[in-house]
Amino acid sequence: MTIALSPEQEKVVGQGIEAGIVANTEIALEMGVAATREQLAARIRRANKLSHEEWSKAFREWIDSHPTDTPLLSDEAISRESIYEGRGL
Repeated sequence: MTIALSPEQEKVVGQGIEAGIVANTEIALEMGVAATREQLAARIRRANKLSHEEWSKAFREWIDSHPTDTPLLSDEAISRESIYEGRGL
């Protein structure tokens, strides 16, 4: 696909390349696509706002989806001495 840039767009992309912000026109285009993608996602999030109850339910389901059998660290493993061991402090 060929995309025709306006003179202003060409100027800005050229300046971005000269300044080292982007390596080429394709990367500049991808940055624009990424920005558009973020704006679309934000719009979808706003449109799909959950009620407090719905959000709370979804959050609790997410919490419950994590394993609960992960072994806990011992008091020794999280002691200051153990954390800074060998650092001369």
